[in-house]
Amino acid sequence: MSTQATVDTDLLHEGLDWEYCGLRPVRLGPAVRPPPPTAEDPLSLSADAFDYDQESDLLWLRGDVRGVQGNRFVAADGVVYDHNTSDLVAKGSIFLADPGVRLIADGARMNLASDQGSLSDVYYRFTGKLNARGNADQAELVDPTLTRYRNIVYSACRPGQRAWSLDAAELELNQAKGWGVARHATLRVRGLPVFYSPYLSFPIDKRRKSGFLVPTFGSSDRNGIDVTVPYYWNIAPHMDATFFMRHMTKRGPMLETEFRYLSPHQRVRLSGELLPRDNQRDSRDTRWALRIEQAGAFGPRWSTALDYRAVSDDQYLEDFSAQLEQTSARNLERRGDLSYSGDGWYLLTRLQEFQTLDETLGPESKPYARLPQLVFGINPRNRVGPGIELGVSGEYDYFHHDTIMHGHRTALQPFARWPLRRRYGHLIPQLNLHLAGYDLKDRQPDKDARPSYAIPSFNLDAELVFERAVKWFGRESLQTLEPRVFYLHTPFTEQADLPVFDTAEQSFSYDSLFRLNRFTGWDRVGDANQVTLGLTSRTLARDSGQELLRASIGQILYARDRDVQVSGPPEEGGRSPIAGLLSARLLQNWTGRASFEYDSDQETDRLRKQTLELRYQTPDNRLLNLAYRFDLGTGEEKLYENTDLSFSLPVNRGFQLVGRWHYSLLDSQTVEAFAGLEYGQCCWRVRLLGHHLKNEPDSAGTNSVMLQVELAGLGSIGQQVDKFFERSIYGYSIH
Repeated sequence: MSTQATVDTDLLHEGLDWEYCGLRPVRLGPAVRPPPPTAEDPLSLSADAFDYDQESDLLWLRGDVRGVQGNRFVAADGVVYDHNTSDLVAKGSIFLADPGVRLIADGARMNLASDQGSLSDVYYRFTGKLNARGNADQAELVDPTLTRYRNIVYSACRPGQRAWSLDAAELELNQAKGWGVARHATLRVRGLPVFYSPYLSFPIDKRRKSGFLVPTFGSSDRNGIDVTVPYYWNIAPHMDATFFMRHMTKRGPMLETEFRYLSPHQRVRLSGELLPRDNQRDSRDTRWALRIEQAGAFGPRWSTALDYRAVSDDQYLEDFSAQLEQTSARNLERRGDLSYSGDGWYLLTRLQEFQTLDETLGPESKPYARLPQLVFGINPRNRVGPGIELGVSGEYDYFHHDTIMHGHRTALQPFARWPLRRRYGHLIPQLNLHLAGYDLKDRQPDKDARPSYAIPSFNLDAELVFERAVKWFGRESLQTLEPRVFYLHTPFTEQADLPVFDTAEQSFSYDSLFRLNRFTGWDRVGDANQVTLGLTSRTLARDSGQELLRASIGQILYARDRDVQVSGPPEEGGRSPIAGLLSARLLQNWTGRASFEYDSDQETDRLRKQTLELRYQTPDNRLLNLAYRFDLGTGEEKLYENTDLSFSLPVNRGFQLVGRWHYSLLDSQTVEAFAGLEYGQCCWRVRLLGHHLKNEPDSAGTNSVMLQVELAGLGSIGQQVDKFFERSIYGYSIH
């Protein structure tokens, strides 16, 4: 390894900051790199003294020699330049500045026409796409984007820091391809050797290259020690694949793969997992998972989408997934879409079915498949007289099921409205007609196999907007008062004989106060003779238009009982619960949100739903999320009450605590909790995580440990803990 004497390297960094280490982060945008000099660019030389041999066309320069050609600058104690060959030989205190790289050397030979040369006893600094530095016994400039080094020290740490370095007998950095290759490489941490490899390749920008990636490892009480070795195959610029050789000490070896295809008009992702024999199961059956995702656009009007998922058994996601929303999934969707967007109209064709993972459900409780579903609509247009808008939406479905009644449904909803919109409010009367017809199979003989309905409806939406100037914590602002009245009339039509394919009662909230139908889907049209009274007040910053405060409250007043139901008796009562919503930007870094549902007609449990959320976030990545959520629901299975705390707290410049605690007050137990720490500097970072997950109240839960070591400009070792934090903590961002 190099035995260079101490050299003043200040010139390498003069006028350049070290805002980041290693690869340039996306948040800073693309690096702007000046073009390299060409042979047509004139060469300007200056020195304290010079001699010129006219016969050989040689130029000798001595003392404070300086040369400029385009964006290249050279300084040295002495230079010999051959004008015939463009060869330049420099000696003593050489400084070379090229776009993207700076070099200090003791001796240099270069050809200015070909941009090739070599330097000895070199110190270097990269800029632009890559912030890195080091020294070498010799550097070879093959072209402006390709350099080779011998006996080199490479690091992405700031000047004066030596947290880690890569020492190699040979190193090649190819900025055109975006990769570096080291031979006989030793990774040193604080000067101590921790890893050796005869051959090592690593990225120096965001481009891809085939080869083995850094292994990942972790540990959990469900799977034991978990080690994964990935191999990346860069098939083509628009296509790649990754193969994962994974071994879990408690379960055995698993093969995973991911294939990706990306073009300007289409993207495809195919992933799969295969565990030939699971040592944790008595049967030791083969277990597997498959997912296919596709999204494409064909011309300006046609588009496609595919999402197909399948697993070998009901417990697969619970055993091998680490996220609550995945482990608690009960149905896996399989869906394919073909869409067409016309001039003012649209058509969606869909095939959809599900794999049910809940073994407690009987065959009759599994969801229907749609084979197919056609969704179409015409956007509102002025068709009849000035300002009158006509539109229609509709749907055709064939609902398939192996064990219970199934069949066809065709539904249509044409409407006409006359919107009167002004700066101070709006008045929108609208007429609707709900139409649907069925052709059912396997229905009881005494029931109509072809029921239908035709139900008219009328609604009137009126709102006024009042404004006044106010000050919000000393800030010039605009406050509004927006009363809103929404009237809906839909006559009662008997619908008890209609099937229930995809319909349920919509969840109650402030937004639901202004809906045309209290049910989802097309199997029920709720009867209504009701008036909704709503009031909203907003505070807006005058300089930016940013919403600083929003407060909304509303209630429905019923003129009759609601006889149409999915199941059960009619709903009585002259008024709905009161629904409210509040969101505010408090001070500089605090934001809050609250919603509630209050039913004054109940003797007990009047507050039926409540959400309180408070968030604190600063520019230096201090983050705190607090939430309380409560809902009595419509049945025991929908009742929940929980708290959620998550945070990212920088203790000092290099140390950060990260965590989340999701607690069920209803079950008096933790649903999910993890605590992690990040420690490091600009050029390195260590992330350690302990994770507990419980997807069922009666389960014991799983515990796991994850570790990630990130070396800027070289890669990361271990599992992607940073990605886990980003998914699990709202507002968390990778630095």
